[in-house]
Amino acid sequence: MHLTLLKKVLPAGWIFSFVVFSCSQKAEVVMPPVQVNVVKAVQSDVPLYEDFVAQVYGQADVDIRSRVEGWITSMNFKEGSAVKKGALLYVIDDIEYKNRVDRQASELTRAKTELVRSENELNRVRPLTELNALSQKDLDNAVASYEAAKAHVSATEASLQNAKVELGYTRVYAPFDGIVGISNVRVGDFVSRVGGTSVLTTISSVDGVRVRFQISEREYLRIAKMTQEELSSARKNVQLVLADGSIFPEKGEINFADREIDPKTGTLTIEASFPNPKGLLRPGLFVKTRILLSTVTDAVMIPQRAVFQLQHLSQVYMVTDSSTLKAISVEPGPKAGDGWIIKKGLKAGDRVAIVGTASLTPSTKIEVIEQKWPEATQQ
Repeated sequence: MHLTLLKKVLPAGWIFSFVVFSCSQKAEVVMPPVQVNVVKAVQSDVPLYEDFVAQVYGQADVDIRSRVEGWITSMNFKEGSAVKKGALLYVIDDIEYKNRVDRQASELTRAKTELVRSENELNRVRPLTELNALSQKDLDNAVASYEAAKAHVSATEASLQNAKVELGYTRVYAPFDGIVGISNVRVGDFVSRVGGTSVLTTISSVDGVRVRFQISEREYLRIAKMTQEELSSARKNVQLVLADGSIFPEKGEINFADREIDPKTGTLTIEASFPNPKGLLRPGLFVKTRILLSTVTDAVMIPQRAVFQLQHLSQVYMVTDSSTLKAISVEPGPKAGDGWIIKKGLKAGDRVAIVGTASLTPSTKIEVIEQKWPEATQQ
């Protein structure tokens, strides 16, 4: 509609000149430089860690089981509390076991009386046999009676001792210092020495803890090819990363590796031990074990987000002196934290752009925004 109005007002030649002038004005528009974050490649010794998902176990996790049958008459601890070795935990009704002890004690007294009688009889028969007043058979019978009485005394003493032991089992004590868990029974419950009712509670020793994790077959083969010095260092430099991302202050040491790789999962179980002086770690806690496998000396590093990968090609945008970008191919190495070790293609001090999702070309003019990269220094 505007063009129709111009035709009515202006001559045709003027309209053509106006259109050409407008197009030339559009062609001369210059885009402003694009702001791009830029970091410098740093060079330092980089420790290479490997993280594995792990679970915490107590130094000793012991199920407290009932060794006799009976009714729980007393529970003498607070669930989840710390207990000392020898602390009384449960009392099981002991009337039956006391009666058994008394019965065996009476049986022992009777057996000892019989032993005295048979001994006296032997002492009477032996001299008479020597005088041929009694036959050898009488002496043999007396000796046999005495030996049988003596054996009966020994058996009865053993039965009495066993009855006393069972009576002692009606008192359940803590086997070591630790933290006692939730009780599976209450006062009035019937417990037995077999079945599900035999486990009364569980005690864990948490002054030190065990941490178990699994590594794959490939990781095992890679670690197995390390030198003895590297293995010794890795074995004694185990860290724990807690669920909130913090690092447990105490370092651990690897105890052992399982004898076989689990054919069901293709993994090898490894156990490490950690001191736990403040009791922060509890059995069942999921953590990450971080193991220092090696250290790369004088490694050149840049942020991982500065590297572009397309199939087998890795590139970065390096900033030139004329504030333009230059795409160069690099050979990346291992990753460490937020950084990536560059084996070839960059040197320390080279500036690389963190382009992100921006659509830039090597000819694009940019405005450099220097950005610090503290993660590289921390690693």
